[in-house]
Amino acid sequence: MSAATASAATTLAGAAKSAVSRTSPTAPSKTVYLFRHLQTSQVLVSLKNSVEKQSLRQIVDETRRPAHVRPDHWHPLVAIQGFNRHQDALSFHNSIRDHQLNMQAAKLADPDHMAQPRRLRAPQEMNQVDDTLIKVVELLNEQPQIKATKGKGIRILWEREGVKKQLLEKEGISFPEDIQHGDLVIKRGRDIANA
Repeated sequence: MSAATASAATTLAGAAKSAVSRTSPTAPSKTVYLFRHLQTSQVLVSLKNSVEKQSLRQIVDETRRPAHVRPDHWHPLVAIQGFNRHQDALSFHNSIRDHQLNMQAAKLADPDHMAQPRRLRAPQEMNQVDDTLIKVVELLNEQPQIKATKGKGIRILWEREGVKKQLLEKEGISFPEDIQHGDLVIKRGRDIANA
């Protein structure tokens, strides 16, 4: 086999692989994931079961944004499954993300907050777990497709049972009655095995 023939065969094999990857894309996600930064308690929302570099753009303040995604720093917090369509999951994802962006912008625009020393402001700005989980519950109670079925078919997988208990202890927080709860199965400290 000549060098030109081997080169042509390699090119054809590469073209065949790329054609296969284009014709069989992965199915759109019907699960929304929330990830918590272990050191800062910042929260990222994703439709994928891992954090990607582009997800860091959800953190408005560039001085608080990590430069790189370190998988050992981002731990799964919650996985919300059972949306009927990808568009429903995407709408839920966008609502949570928009809430986070608005919450961060409001803190940065508040003159009383900005009057505090930076060392006191930083932990307040970065601790997003409670506010984000409260918004998740509000959205689950407000979404028309979830409200109509009283949450039937929706399943929330929690990092720890204590996270859910702590959330439910807050006044006025309750889930739609038919939502199921479970535990996230996490391997190697960060890889989700059951969602």
